[in-house]
Amino acid sequence: MFKIRLGRFYRVKNINKKSPINKHYNMIVVDNEEGDIQELLFTDTDLLKAILRRKRNKEDIPKYTIISDTAGFVYMIGLILAAMSGGFLGYFVRQI
Repeated sequence: MFKIRLGRFYRVKNINKKSPINKHYNMIVVDNEEGDIQELLFTDTDLLKAILRRKRNKEDIPKYTIISDTAGFVYMIGLILAAMSGGFLGYFVRQI
């Protein structure tokens, strides 16, 4: 099972457009396997093709879980609270 982070597309203006077809692009920023950050630009047509491909090839999409950006932070807070409560509990148990 894959663990993934949700991505988000951002609409960006096509500044040096050569034709009036694409007034904007849909940009997503990703990191590759080497850790390099890349900006990917898609036209609306590119995205529609990808949606149709997904609908036609559902069997090719692996099962995945979504990693929340706040999950690590919440986990660390939980560890800190557990350590603190364990310390307090140990203090009171020693006193008995």
